Amino acid sequence: MSISMPGIGAAASSSVNSAFDNHLTIAKSSKVIADFMASTGRSAISKQDLQNFAGNSSGNVPSDVSAAASYLLKHEDAFTAIETHDVPQKDDYSGVWNFEWAADGGLDGTAIDAIAKMEDAFDRAIEKSSEITEKTTIAKTELDASKQRPQN
Repeated sequence: MSISMPGIGAAASSSVNSAFDNHLTIAKSSKVIADFMASTGRSAISKQDLQNFAGNSSGNVPSDVSAAASYLLKHEDAFTAIETHDVPQKDDYSGVWNFEWAADGGLDGTAIDAIAKMEDAFDRAIEKSSEITEKTTIAKTELDASKQRPQN
C-alpha cells in the first residue's frame, strides 16, 4: 500500500507509509480506527468492515486507517480482545468505545500486547535480512562478473 503526495515519487511515498506501518501498535491502530469511526459517524463496526478498511476497495479510506485495520487483522487476538472487552463472547462486532479503551492502553502489558510486539519485531528482522541478502547477492554477482576474462 502506498500514499501519494504531490511531488513525491512512489518509492518515497511507499517508504513514508512503511515507516508509519513500522510504528503501529495495538493502541495506535485502535486510536486511528476510533478516530475514523467518529469522523464517519459509526458507533460500531464488524470484522468485515475492518477488512474493507484494510483493503480500501472503495478508495475512500485514508492510508493510515487502512494500515491500522491491516495491523489489527494481522494480530487477530488483539481484535478479539478489543471486541470482547465489554461482552463475554466473540461476535466480530466492536463499538467505538472498545477501540477507545484499547487506544488508552487497555491492552498494554498483556500477553496479547507482548505477542504482537514480538511478531512485529520478527517481521522487521525478516524484512531487514531479506534486504541484506538481496544487496549482498547483487554485490557478489557484480564482483563475479568483473572477474570474468574477456572473450576473444
